[in-house]
Amino acid sequence: MKREFYFSVFCSLLVIAGYCFFAAPFKVNKEVIIFEEEVIVEAPATEPAVLEEGQDLIIFAYLDETLKDEVLDFFGGVTGSREIADVILANAVVNDIPPALAFSLCAEESAYNPRAINTRNRNETIDRGLFQLNSASFPQLEIYDFYDPEENARHGLSHLRWCMDIAGTEVSGLAMYNAGATRVSSMGTPKHTLDYVSRILNRQRKMEELFLVEYLRIIEERNVEVELPVEKEKAPFRLSLLTPLGGR
Repeated sequence: MKREFYFSVFCSLLVIAGYCFFAAPFKVNKEVIIFEEEVIVEAPATEPAVLEEGQDLIIFAYLDETLKDEVLDFFGGVTGSREIADVILANAVVNDIPPALAFSLCAEESAYNPRAINTRNRNETIDRGLFQLNSASFPQLEIYDFYDPEENARHGLSHLRWCMDIAGTEVSGLAMYNAGATRVSSMGTPKHTLDYVSRILNRQRKMEELFLVEYLRIIEERNVEVELPVEKEKAPFRLSLLTPLGGR
């Protein structure tokens, strides 16, 4: 009887030992597998940015980190320099100026040449740099500031913003930028300034149209559906828009 009892105990111990040896590690491994599955769960994708009605398409694309390089490529091709394109875009955003207007103004003033200079002013002042900052209007600037693209764009576009604010419209603001706020408001807008404004606005319209084509091409390549808000057709430039400021 004792022998049978001991044999029974011995078998029971073998069963327990076997369970601990085989089953326990399996349980640990199973827990590890579950833990790994929980770690690799991906976070839900964020919703894409939506272009709101009235928002400038170029600013919208420039501020989108997934599109910024393409925007810089486009305007780098327009200006011949990504650096110049970037400083104009950045300062247009800061001053709430349509980028196409900023680029069109710069094209008219200097053809995007940061070393451009004009010494033919009747009052013997000098215009320098991308936005042809006048030496009399910006006496605080050093010579090297005029030729620094970032400094020139910052002062040029903040001055344009000021002109548009006091004039009330982009058209009148451009006239003041060219002929001077005092000259336009008190004596009227000279003919050469009217031509200047017309060229800038026409160039702005064409640039916006070209960028829209490029934007749609990029979106199509990425196979992304996008619905652009319907924009109201811009009224053509008319000399009567400057009538309150004088018609000369």
